[in-house]
Amino acid sequence: MEKADIQKIIFAAIEMANNLREEDEKITVSVQTALYGQNGELDSMGLVSFLIDVEESLQDSNIQISLSDERAMSQTKSPFRNVQTLTDYIDLLIRESME
Repeated sequence: MEKADIQKIIFAAIEMANNLREEDEKITVSVQTALYGQNGELDSMGLVSFLIDVEESLQDSNIQISLSDERAMSQTKSPFRNVQTLTDYIDLLIRESME
């Protein structure tokens, strides 16, 4: 799976989250969109729901990875900071799972 495909999955998950938000609270769909942490669009519960949506979409493509495991949570720089860092993290996990 290419990074562009991963970004499409993340963007689709953002759109799903946006379906539950008021018009003035919609999350911008962009590679630079802050997801979690300082200035992030998602609170902890929103992040969990968002990650589940992403994982389910990856499973639809026969990719079985966990995004909310201890490894992700223990990193000094969260992979959930923005769309780009999450894309890079998912790409890393996919490549590692193929080794």
